[in-house]
Amino acid sequence: MTEVTPRTKLSSNTFGLAVNEMLASASTGGEDGQSTASTSDEDGQSAAPQKKTLNKTGSTQTTQVFFMIGCQRSGSNWLRTMLSEREDLIAPHPPHIMRDFMPRLEKYGDLTEQRNLKVLIDHVCAFVERNQVQWPDLHSRPMKFNHAAILMEVIITIECFHFKEKLIAKEEGREVVFNEKVDNPYYLVAIFDAIMGAMTKANGKKIWMCKSMGMSQFHDLLLSFYGKERLRYIYLVRDPRDVCLSFMKTPVGDCHPYAIAKKWAKLQNFAFRIMHETPDLIHQIFYEEVLSNKERQVAKVIKFMGARSVCRSMRRGSVVAIKSNNDVVSGAKKGREAVLACHLSYQFKNLGRGDSFTKGQFKKWAKEMSDKDLVVVESVALKEMQLLGYEPGLILTKDDCIDFTEELQEKCSAANKTLIEKMNADLAISNPKDLQRRKIQAAVLEKTTMEHFNGEFVKKFSIDVDGALESIDSIQNDKGFQRLSNSEFDFQNWPANASKAGFQPDKEVQERFEVQEKQKLKLKGGLTITFAAASQGGYYPSERDKANQDAYIAGAPVSDAKRTLFLKKKKSGILFAVFDGHGPSGAECARHARAYVEENFVNVMKHDRLKKGLDQSIHVSSILETSYHDASSYLEKGGGGVNGSHSGTTATSLFVTKDFLHTANVGDSRCLLIEPNLHGKPSVVALTVDHTPDREDEIKRIEAHGGIVMSSDQYDNNDLTYNGLDPNFQQKRIWSKSGKWPGTAFTRSIGDAVAKKLGVSADPECANFSMPTSNAMFVLGSDGVFDFVPDEEVGGIVQKYADDPEKACRELVGKAWNRWCDNEERSDDITVIVGHVKHLSRGILGNVQRQFTRRVGL
Repeated sequence: MTEVTPRTKLSSNTFGLAVNEMLASASTGGEDGQSTASTSDEDGQSAAPQKKTLNKTGSTQTTQVFFMIGCQRSGSNWLRTMLSEREDLIAPHPPHIMRDFMPRLEKYGDLTEQRNLKVLIDHVCAFVERNQVQWPDLHSRPMKFNHAAILMEVIITIECFHFKEKLIAKEEGREVVFNEKVDNPYYLVAIFDAIMGAMTKANGKKIWMCKSMGMSQFHDLLLSFYGKERLRYIYLVRDPRDVCLSFMKTPVGDCHPYAIAKKWAKLQNFAFRIMHETPDLIHQIFYEEVLSNKERQVAKVIKFMGARSVCRSMRRGSVVAIKSNNDVVSGAKKGREAVLACHLSYQFKNLGRGDSFTKGQFKKWAKEMSDKDLVVVESVALKEMQLLGYEPGLILTKDDCIDFTEELQEKCSAANKTLIEKMNADLAISNPKDLQRRKIQAAVLEKTTMEHFNGEFVKKFSIDVDGALESIDSIQNDKGFQRLSNSEFDFQNWPANASKAGFQPDKEVQERFEVQEKQKLKLKGGLTITFAAASQGGYYPSERDKANQDAYIAGAPVSDAKRTLFLKKKKSGILFAVFDGHGPSGAECARHARAYVEENFVNVMKHDRLKKGLDQSIHVSSILETSYHDASSYLEKGGGGVNGSHSGTTATSLFVTKDFLHTANVGDSRCLLIEPNLHGKPSVVALTVDHTPDREDEIKRIEAHGGIVMSSDQYDNNDLTYNGLDPNFQQKRIWSKSGKWPGTAFTRSIGDAVAKKLGVSADPECANFSMPTSNAMFVLGSDGVFDFVPDEEVGGIVQKYADDPEKACRELVGKAWNRWCDNEERSDDITVIVGHVKHLSRGILGNVQRQFTRRVGL
C-alpha cells in the first residue's frame, strides 16, 4: 500500500499522539474489526487475575472517551458522582454543548473560515464557564479556558481527521479525493473534545466522561470522529414512570407526562440502535439494580471502563493506592462533584445524602403517580418499556393506549409550556439564585456573532496548522498562578506569603506547618549540638485536610549509664530521626514507629555503658536494627490498632556521640553530613543511601521474592519499554505478578505487611562514621525535601545559615514546597532536621577544658 502522509509535518508530540490514535481507530481491534471491550462476570467482579507477562516490543495507547446516555432524572448524577471517585476520571456536570449549539450552528457560518470558528469557540467557552454547576480545576478554581489553546487543538484535530479519512480511503481501495472542507458539526465536536480535554488536563486526570444524556442522538458523528477503538457508552435505564414523576417534581426540563414520556422513548430508541449496531461499545445498567446493589453494579461499570491508572497528581506518591470499588462508591457523597452540586438546586439535593435517599425510590410511581398520568406515560412508551422489561400497570395491550391525535398532541404541548412557565415562576421564589445561574448561561446562546466575550482573541489572534503544532505544548503548560521567583521570595521566613509559592492561601499553609525552634545540647566530650526541625503538611488538592504523614525525633538525649563524680549522668549521645508514612494509615504508622524506635533505643542505651571504637559502632547498630525490626513487626501485626497491611513508613536515624555518627535507614528519606567551606561550596556527603527500585541490588531481592519492577504506565500497558505520556518521569515501582499492588516506590520500610511478601524489607542499612575533627552540620529529611532540592543545594543553604538552623529549616521547606507545586501541582509532606556540631575552642582555654573533662570522666 502506498504510504500516506499528512499535509503537514509531524513535529509535535500532540500531533504524533493524535495521529497514533487516529491510526488505531482506523485499524482493526480484533478478529471482527471491533474493539474488545472488557466484560464482567455475573457479580461484576474481576475474573481471577492473570499472571503478568512482560512485552518488550512496544505498544500504541489509545485513550477511550465515555458518554453516559439514556434520559435525565434516571440517577445519572448519582452514578456520575460515584464514577468521579475513580483516580483517573473527570466527569463534570454537563453544559450540553452539542445539544444546545448544534441547532444554532448555521448562524456561525462556514467554520473553515477561522474568524467564524473563533467566534464559536468564544461562545462555547463562555457557555461552559457559566455552567449551572461550575467547572473547577484541580485546585478548585473556576475553569477559565485558554481560547488560543482550544483553537490550536481544534485545528490539529481537524488535520488529523483529514489524515484518517485519507488513510481509510486508501485501505478500502477508494480513490483518495482530498476535500479541504469539513462539515460544521465536526468542528463543533472538535471544540467539545478540546474543552473536555482541557478540563481533564486541568484536573490532572487521564480520561473523561460526558453525562449529557442525549448524546446518543449524535452517535454517527461521534463514531466517525472517535472511531470504534475510542468511543464508549454507559447506557443508564430507569422506569419511565419514575423518570416522569421525578421530572414533574424537579425544576428542570419538561413538566407534562406526554412530553417527558415522548423524550424518554426517543432516547431509548437511539440507545437501542447503538446496542444493535455496535454492542461492544456500550454497557447497559439499570437504575433499579443500582438501588438494590450499587457496589456490584458500579463495579461492572468500572470494569467496562478499563483498568484504572495513576494520574499526574499521584505519580510521585510513595505508594500508588488505587481505591477499592467499595471506596469509590462510598466516597461519592463527600466527593468534590457531589459537594459542588448538592447545595445549588433541588435537582441535586440527594447527592450528599448517601444511602438514606435510596429508601422508597423503587417503584415510586406505584404510590405517587395518578392513574391519569400513568395512562399517558404507558400509552406513549409501552413498546420501549416492554423491550426493557418494565411491566405496564394500567395499559395491558396496545389497544388500550391513548390515541394521541395531532390535536391532542398540541394540547399536551401547550400544557407542557404552561407548566414550564409555572416551574420557572416557582423557582424564582424558592431558589432565585438557581434560576439566575440558568438565565446567565442561556443568555450566551442568544448572542450574535458580532458579540464576543474575548474580543481580543476573536479579532486579533490567528494561527495556522504549523503554528499550532509549534505552540500547543507550551501554551497548555501554564499553571495559572502568579508565583514569585526564587530570588524574590523570602524563604527563610517560611511560611510567610506561602500563597505566592503554591496554590493554597497563606492561612491554610500556616496551619499545616510546625517548627521546633533552635535548641542547644551539650554532649560528653565537649561537643555542642544546635539544632532545629520543621515539618510542612502536604498539599493534596482532593484531600486538603489530609493528615501530615511525616514524624520526627529531634534531639532525644541518651544519658550515660555511668555516673560522674558529681553523681550526675551526662549525655553520651543524641538521637535524631525522620519517618515518612505512606498508605491509608501512614500518619499512624509514622507516629507509632517514632514512639517505638525512640523508646526502645533510648531505654536500651541508658542501661548500657557506651562502648568504645568498633565495639561502639557494632553495639549501636545492633540496637537500632532491633528497634526497627520490632517496630515493623508491631505494625505488621496491627499493633496499636493500626492497619499495617498496606501502610508503613520510612525511617532514617542519626545517633550522634563524641566520636561517631551512627546511621540506620530504611526507605528513601535521607541523612547528609555537611562540612563548611568559607571560600566556596561546602563538602556534602550522603550518610545514607535511598532504598528505591532503581538499585540493582534491591531489584534482585524483589525479583527473588516474585515481585516485578516497572513503572505504573509500563504495568498498565504490559510493556517494559513504554514511556507513557511523560517520558521524562517514569517512577519505578514494585508490583505483584497477580495484580496491581502494592505499587511501592521504595524497597525497604517499617510496616507494609503485604509488600513484605514481595521482598520489601525492614532490615536497615546501618553505617558508622567518625566524627569530623572540625565543626560540621547534618541534615535529615523526608523525600519531600530531596525530590526537588539536590544534596549540594541543601548543603549550601545549611552553610548560609550556619548560626541559625531554624532559618535553614524554613528555607529548605519553602523551596521544596515551591518546586513541588511548580512541577506536580501538589506537594508531598516535607520534614527536615538541621543540626550544627561544634567542638570546644582549640585555644589555651579550650585545651584546659578538654584536659579537665578527660580527668573527671565527662
